[in-house]
Amino acid sequence: MTPADPPTYAPHSAYHVLRSVNNIDYSVASAGEAADSAPASPVSWSQSNAVVFGRGNRVHYKNMADTEDVAQQLCKVTSSLGNLRLVQCGGKDQPNIVALATSNGWIQLWDLVAKKMVMNWKLKSVTSMCFGENTLTVGDEKGTLRHYDPRVNDSTKLKEQLKKVTRHQGRILTGAWKEDGKFLATGDQNGLVLVWDARRPRVPLEVGEMVQRRRKMQHVGAVTALAWCPWQSKYLVTGDSTTEGAGTIRVWDVSLVDDNATSTSEWPTKVELDAQVTSLHFSPHIRELLSTHGPGKVAPPTMTPATPITPIEDPFTSIPLPVHVDPFVSRISNSAVVHQFPTMRRVTTVSVAKKNVAGSVLSPNGHRIVFEVPEESQLKVWEVWGKFKAPKAPSLYETCAIR
Repeated sequence: MTPADPPTYAPHSAYHVLRSVNNIDYSVASAGEAADSAPASPVSWSQSNAVVFGRGNRVHYKNMADTEDVAQQLCKVTSSLGNLRLVQCGGKDQPNIVALATSNGWIQLWDLVAKKMVMNWKLKSVTSMCFGENTLTVGDEKGTLRHYDPRVNDSTKLKEQLKKVTRHQGRILTGAWKEDGKFLATGDQNGLVLVWDARRPRVPLEVGEMVQRRRKMQHVGAVTALAWCPWQSKYLVTGDSTTEGAGTIRVWDVSLVDDNATSTSEWPTKVELDAQVTSLHFSPHIRELLSTHGPGKVAPPTMTPATPITPIEDPFTSIPLPVHVDPFVSRISNSAVVHQFPTMRRVTTVSVAKKNVAGSVLSPNGHRIVFEVPEESQLKVWEVWGKFKAPKAPSLYETCAIR
């Protein structure tokens, strides 16, 4: 009996491609008086291939097509508006628009090409932002979602056309529109995930597991990551972060809307991990999913036993010395993990930082990724997935040659 052959990976798999490219200086402004505010994430990657990010209260952008390009300043957030907390670039319908949000609830829309602000308005709080098809969706502290049309260039008309809905019961931490703009997923600090149909935006879909005769998508920890599968549209993948430092990745089949329908998936739908899940990304080129992780679980470093332990007793006294126990260190702390999908078999795990990997953004073409490491004041640019090369078709000479 021969051992099983080791798995083989395509040349454009992250197994072969994942590597560091360079770093960009980066910093996050403090939350100010709002000590319990949502995590700041002032970095995004535009459809025009510019990374837009914060350095304190200054917003910069860097053309990623030019390796020699120096980051340029787009604007500075004045102290009266609060501190910069979020940056979100527009989708394919708004390739040069970027939205900024501050700790005081101000939202600004900027044009990257013209380098000017085109709109601003104020809310009580802003905890998440995501762009869909001609839609900017904003989540707040109390669980309210607001849908704005970024094409409207008058703040009064913008508010008149506002679509507002409250179904979450806690701070909304993350949101993601499907690429076709038909469905939106949102997650909150209480672990609840909701999926919305753009045609009926007032009521979320009943999808997920059966809980008390209703379908529900529920995590143990706060929902900190969402990703729609680009090549199997029925799948939504979500990740959470618990207060103990653990995390879980869940795979949901959002096509199961019938009360009597049951999932018959032969693949895992739940992966429990020993570190927080801070972001999730699917490759558009290969069936792989990347997750990033925080520092993970850490056990108490020392303890003092109630009775002396002979091996470490001080030979000159009867006082026992403290027993030093190596703290539990997560196997995936501050790392990027790549999984095959939908099998969730691990492809590779790479440590990308010494401090917390707070999140990441994927390039529009899916080839590079930027890891956010605010405690190291760095954005770390890595290659992640290569270009798919279709097999070369045999020439007429090769097919017709006489053997």
